[in-house]
Formats: sequence, C-alpha cells, structure tokens
Amino acid sequence: MDEKMKSILSVVFMILCMCYMVMEPACDVTDITYTVQTGDTVWNIAERYQACQIKPLNEFSWVISDRNRLAGKYIRPGDVLVIPLYTRAKR
Repeated sequence: MDEKMKSILSVVFMILCMCYMVMEPACDVTDITYTVQTGDTVWNIAERYQACQIKPLNEFSWVISDRNRLAGKYIRPGDVLVIPLYTRAKR
C-alpha cells in the first residue's frame, strides 16, 4: 500500500472510531414533567431521578438543562421541566 492510501485509511478509521464513541447505547427514553419546588436545582432534580435512568449524574444534569433550554437561566418554583429518563431498551 502506498503512503496516500495508508493516510486515507487512517483518517477513515479515526472517523469511524469517533462516531462509535459518541453513539448512544440502545435505550428507551420516557419523558416526564416535574414542577420545580423552592430550593430545587437542576443538579438535585437529576439526583432525585438518577436511579431511574442509565446516564451518569453530571451528563443527566446537562441533558435536563439542554432539553429545557436552561443554559444560563435559573429555575424558579412553579417552572415545569421535562425530565427525559433513559432506560435500557428491552430486547
């Protein structure tokens, strides 16, 4: 194999590896709603539902923020958040 072909194959291999790393595991997603209470934070809401899903706590907290478009915003009592619960897919 010439150098150009090795280089192309290396790039293709790296792209495939990166795609594999970002793929989500097979899972089901169930959306629930949660009404924010006094003293709640996105983090402690994520902790409350941690046992019901498969994502690590820090990632789950980020998903809740992203799903509800909370970047840079505070949550207030009475806000209604969508909480996506990721569970292993039944096979």
